[in-house]
Amino acid sequence: MIGYLEGVIKYTTKGKVILFANGIGFTVFLPGNLNFLEKSHASLYIHTHLREDNLSLFGFASAQDLELFELLISVSGVGPKIGLAIFTATSAENILKAIESSNLSFFNSISGVGKKTAQKIILDLKSKVSKGDINFKNLEGSSELVESLLSLGFQKQEITPIIADMDTSLPLGAQVKNALNLLRK
Repeated sequence: MIGYLEGVIKYTTKGKVILFANGIGFTVFLPGNLNFLEKSHASLYIHTHLREDNLSLFGFASAQDLELFELLISVSGVGPKIGLAIFTATSAENILKAIESSNLSFFNSISGVGKKTAQKIILDLKSKVSKGDINFKNLEGSSELVESLLSLGFQKQEITPIIADMDTSLPLGAQVKNALNLLRK
């Protein structure tokens, strides 16, 4: 298994690079918020994903990001593409915060993650990333906040970064008001 690559970027496009290391060009998929310029030097922590018909490499800037990605894809129903979408939407810190606070709306706001998958992520990973108890009120809640903001014309990629900062114990109206204030910044 490939766990780390260091080399020169030969080609880059959104979400993918070709990293030239030791005479071989490796295609590496990256979170959308991790960008490199062609001919720049890069060091990436790698997750090697092997299926019967495919070998894919997923790269991360730090070992901690790689570890969290591997935790996410260990959840039934979460594959590398959804794991990468979660990392593209926000930082590892916000992902951990959403798991610790049982923030169902945060995961629902990410394309490809439904309510049941979001619940599985929180239930499976809560004990692995924090010592707190699961907040079942948040976990059972719907994504009404996300749906409200979408109906107001906001895009999922605008909403996702602020969901982790929301206090889900507030009434829906107060949550929408706070979200609008955060979105205006």
